[in-house]
Amino acid sequence: MILVRGLAALVIAAAFAPFALAQEKETLPIAAVDARVTFPRFKSVPTVASALQVDSGDLPGHGFGLAVGGHFYPWHKGIVTFGFGGEVLTSRGSKTNEPATPTEPKGPTLRTEFSSVAPQVSLNFGKREGWSYLSGGLGWARLTTERQDRPETASAPRVKALNYGGGARWFAKKHLAISLDLRFYQINAQAPVGTRPAYPKVTLLVASGGVAFK
Repeated sequence: MILVRGLAALVIAAAFAPFALAQEKETLPIAAVDARVTFPRFKSVPTVASALQVDSGDLPGHGFGLAVGGHFYPWHKGIVTFGFGGEVLTSRGSKTNEPATPTEPKGPTLRTEFSSVAPQVSLNFGKREGWSYLSGGLGWARLTTERQDRPETASAPRVKALNYGGGARWFAKKHLAISLDLRFYQINAQAPVGTRPAYPKVTLLVASGGVAFK
C-alpha cells in the first residue's frame, strides 16, 4: 500500500508539473520502449471465493509481474505531444492459508493470474530529457483464480478491458530513463472455465516501475 501511494504521488506530480513550465523545449523522441516490474492489487471477490470453497480473505491480494511496451510520438502541438503504442503485461500472485493451530493442516494454495494486451493513446507533456503522460485504450485481458490442488489445464479466453492511467519517464542518461506508471484496468465479466470460477466485472489497480529507452 505504501508503494502504491508513493507511486501515485510521483505520477500525479509528474503529470501536472509540466503545465507550470514553459514548453519551448526540445520535442519528445520519435519512440520509447519500456520494461517495468508490475505490482497489481487483486480484489477479494466473494463469488469467486465461494466457488473455490474458501473465504474472501483467503484470496491473493497482491501480485508481481512484468510489463513491456513501445510508444511512438509522431505529432506535437503546443505543450502536448500525441503518442500511440501499447503494452503487454503478465503477473501472478499466490496465497496459502495458514492453519489456526500447529496441529491443523495448511489450507489450499490459491493462485491469481492477470495478463493484458493494452493498446494506448497518450497525451505527453515535457521534453526529450523527461516527460509525463496520461494515456488509455481498449484492449484485452485475462483474470483467473484457481486452487493449486485443483489445477485447470484449459486456457481461459481473453475479454475486453479498458485501461487508463498516467506516468512519467526521466532520462538520467542519454538513452536510459527511470519509468513509473499507475494504471487501472476495467475488465469485463468472464465466464467460468473448468474448475476456475466466473469473474464479475472488476477494476484492478496496477503500479509499476522500471526503465525506458529512447
